[in-house]
Amino acid sequence: MENTPKVSFCTLGCRANQYESDAVAEALERRGFLVVPFGEHADVSVINTCSVTSESDRKSRQMVRRAVTKSYADNIIVTGCSAQIFTDEMKKIPGEIIVVGNAEKKFIPDAAVSLINGEAVTLGVSDIYSAPYDGMTISHSRRARAFVKIEDGCENRCAYCIIPKGRGKVRSKNEEDVIAEVSAIAKSCPEIILTGIETASYGLDRGERDALEKLLVKVDAVEGVERLTLGSLDPNILTDRFLETASRLPSFLPHLHISVQSGSSAVLARMRRKYNADQALKKLLRAKEIIPGIMFSADIIVGFPGETEEEFLETVDFIEKVGFMHLHVFPFSKRYGTEAASMDGQLPQEVKYERAARLAAIQAGIKKDILTRYAEEYREGGDGVLFEQMKDGVAVGHSRHYVEVRVKSDEDLSDKVVPVRLTGTDGEVCFGEI
Repeated sequence: MENTPKVSFCTLGCRANQYESDAVAEALERRGFLVVPFGEHADVSVINTCSVTSESDRKSRQMVRRAVTKSYADNIIVTGCSAQIFTDEMKKIPGEIIVVGNAEKKFIPDAAVSLINGEAVTLGVSDIYSAPYDGMTISHSRRARAFVKIEDGCENRCAYCIIPKGRGKVRSKNEEDVIAEVSAIAKSCPEIILTGIETASYGLDRGERDALEKLLVKVDAVEGVERLTLGSLDPNILTDRFLETASRLPSFLPHLHISVQSGSSAVLARMRRKYNADQALKKLLRAKEIIPGIMFSADIIVGFPGETEEEFLETVDFIEKVGFMHLHVFPFSKRYGTEAASMDGQLPQEVKYERAARLAAIQAGIKKDILTRYAEEYREGGDGVLFEQMKDGVAVGHSRHYVEVRVKSDEDLSDKVVPVRLTGTDGEVCFGEI
């Protein structure tokens, strides 16, 4: 309808940000708004920023400037971690924008309605460390798999990370609220990903060290949940009891993303991580014993201040021993406002990028070997694939082990879980047929 108010979203960064944008969008749809693509003119545009790296901040400010200069919307609301941490810098961007903190994000639907009605908006940025859990929810997913935020905040204080300044202390969603939310989503979405800023900290604010394990059991029992997994995890969560519980759940996917960061104990100590390389390695190898066939992906930072060639090679040895299916390799980048930015032993850029390239090349070989064996194991079928999209007659999705699978199909298989017989791999993805 011609008078229907329009809203657009630009979401940068993590799954928690994506979830929160979805929650705001859903709340606005209930109030009569139409969600349109970012860049199409709207009455209100919400830019949900990220601050995990300096580059993330730069991209966030770039998106705000683009929205202002190209008049993407009559009203622009800027929120997220970059808005929370660097409020003054965000406000200096020329143009009429409203900067909203992470604690105020849940009130954006009210603010959007007020803007449409020509009313004043008083939202700002408050102290995130005193903020309660936001209480945001969704009732359906906008994609084949649903992100469900169960936790906010982080108290790990890693030397390279600024995110606690944007997200505050650990706060957990009530278990019954998670179950109610999942019950609604599972009616139309087969895969649930429980996520947060530090997912493994779920329940710690209530003194419950086994809260995540108990939650997995209850989510698995929700009608309609076919596939269940978790957001990025600290290796310390991988106790025998946790893994044995997960192994018994029919919906639990045999793939986990682990926030490893380094395979060198000395580097991990400088990073202020709460484990060493031997402890992490034992956890991951033990997981393979308890859940046969489980695959891992991980984040790795190379070139951290003081990293020697020997320490880098310890990380190489670590990833070869574990056999990660996928790695996100990051050359260390100074993050203004963190301890690591002023540490001694800053490495030249060329050293950091050279190590990142070497590690990526080694990982490419590991992944090719894993996928070759995987394609052979499922050559006769049996691994269900959740297809997410169609590209020129090819259905693209992920298996239970989070292997990307591509299948030629005349039928649109989006949002469907289908058994696939694998036919081969190019070392990056697997190919198959229905």
